[in-house]
Amino acid sequence: MTRLWLVLAVAACGNDRAAPMTDAGAGSDDDPLAVSVAPPAGSLDDLHQRVIARRCSGQPGLCHNGQFEPNLSTPAMTYAYLVGRPALEKIDRLRVRPRDAARSFLIDKLRNRNGVSTQMPLGADPLDEVDIAAFEAWINGGALRAPGADPPPVLDNPPHRPEVAIFDGAGRRLDGGGPIHVAAGTTLVLRHSVQDFETPDDAIPFAAVVLGASGPGVVAGANVVLEPAASDPQTGRTTYDPAGPMSRGDRLDYVRSWTIGATVALYDPRARTRSDVPASGLTITVFALYVDAPTGGMVAFDTAGSQIAIQ
Repeated sequence: MTRLWLVLAVAACGNDRAAPMTDAGAGSDDDPLAVSVAPPAGSLDDLHQRVIARRCSGQPGLCHNGQFEPNLSTPAMTYAYLVGRPALEKIDRLRVRPRDAARSFLIDKLRNRNGVSTQMPLGADPLDEVDIAAFEAWINGGALRAPGADPPPVLDNPPHRPEVAIFDGAGRRLDGGGPIHVAAGTTLVLRHSVQDFETPDDAIPFAAVVLGASGPGVVAGANVVLEPAASDPQTGRTTYDPAGPMSRGDRLDYVRSWTIGATVALYDPRARTRSDVPASGLTITVFALYVDAPTGGMVAFDTAGSQIAIQ
């Protein structure tokens, strides 16, 4: 678990999804600011020059000149933000799925199909059919960065931050209006979501909660002992529950119960020591985390202000 905790400090920062690298999949020599003067017909540079720059991103005020995702301000930026990247509006779809224009969200938006909220360009006339067909041809031809380039890499997109929730034993949600107040002896059901484009929920290799503790006499950074026999006793594995309740657009399908004793065992990860303290007066903050791949995976980590005040 040492490696995991080194990653958490980084994973806790940033947006729900990490922004794509500006040269992702484009090659190390692809200048993200470069614009070709005479691009090959049908290439991404050609489509950018003829269509995207004029209708989507050519100047401030057009939506995708860097103000909003995706950033389409240059051909390299367009490639990095579109090819192999999940859409924000429909997170189960790739913006551009190479060789499959029929399942590419970009074409859904341009054709106003498959339940999109708005057609693009927003508030303007739709693209001409010949231009949409040109985008479809580029995608079905492999969505290459340039003619003759290597195929786009298969990306491992960052996982979404989990949503954290606290329920009682009867299934009633308790959090959402500030800290919840409970007494020692209470059993709480801690739930969180997982959401990764490449990995189904039931195949997430590692998911857990950590309960941060604060209060009189508590060492800063101490966490509740959840796995007494484990080498990292502060990390409590959660289990997959396909019947978990829905929350803000996702299912809270990982779960763990925690019963509050009269005393709570705490673990200081810096000193690697344990101590027992009275439960009354403690404030517990619930964190959730998961890893999206067995090896080389990325960590999603969050606390949605879910706090427990023990009376």
